[in-house]
Amino acid sequence: MEVRTRDRDVIAAALNHYVTHRARITFGQPADVDLTMRARELGQLGGLRLRLGGVGYAAESEPVGYLLAGTVEHGEIAVRMRGRDFALGADDGVLFPYAQPFTGEYGRSVLSLVSLPLPYVAAIAEAETGVPAADVRFEGARPVSEAMRRFWAGTSTFLTRQLTGLRTDLPPLIAEQLRRAGATALLSVFPNTTMTAAHTRGDGRVAPAVVRRAVAFMDAAPERPLTVAEIAAAAGVGPRGLQVAFRRHLGCTPMEHLRRVRLERVHRELRAAGPGDGVTVREAARRWGFANPGRFAAEYRAAYGQPPSRTLRV
Repeated sequence: MEVRTRDRDVIAAALNHYVTHRARITFGQPADVDLTMRARELGQLGGLRLRLGGVGYAAESEPVGYLLAGTVEHGEIAVRMRGRDFALGADDGVLFPYAQPFTGEYGRSVLSLVSLPLPYVAAIAEAETGVPAADVRFEGARPVSEAMRRFWAGTSTFLTRQLTGLRTDLPPLIAEQLRRAGATALLSVFPNTTMTAAHTRGDGRVAPAVVRRAVAFMDAAPERPLTVAEIAAAAGVGPRGLQVAFRRHLGCTPMEHLRRVRLERVHRELRAAGPGDGVTVREAARRWGFANPGRFAAEYRAAYGQPPSRTLRV
């Protein structure tokens, strides 16, 4: 959805599709009003970029049934939630309260907002940390450190611009990578129980056969947006045990190994390409889940000793 208007009622109605709220909008000079909203959902990941130019926008928002976090790209906003007031400026991040009302003043600002279902983020947390999904809760509104504030500013802006700038659907692997990037960023940036819970499960002894089964499963279907939980189930072990087994026997995580498998598939595809096939490095990389051309090229050179374009020409 894309809306650009000078009509206050139009922008309020458009925003109500994403966050139910009661708005109070004021302005001085009508000619200065510039209200722009771009929004898109990709599977379970939502992105919204909002420009509120030339207006004062105050809102009382109803509880939202998903995780909603954002960054102030420009301007200043003030938010009240859980009985506390937060004043945020450029590049400041905020996690709005889950299933609780909140109020805010957002006028004359540009915001990037990311949304994800809590069950999806909790499942990622369980797979990566071993904390049961039912125990995953977010407990704070601001990033845990200055470094995480900067990280979230870059991540949320990247995700919203990727989503709102789309003109076509993304390959499934790229879509899943964006969703996972959003989930892992939320878990790294904002205070939650995975940071504090004392879950000290024993590593146990995991047989190499578990790793072989997991590797075979990944080799058989690397084109699917696999999760750690799916790979662990195929190997007959829990997600935490799988993580431990891979680090012990292969020196990497399951997802790092899967990325290597996909890199090898790109390598095969480029080597097999012939004149007139229409194969390009960019499209082959995207097909196998590599969305960042620069990072892909660096990984490819490190693995094969030459740039991917050289392989395509050989």
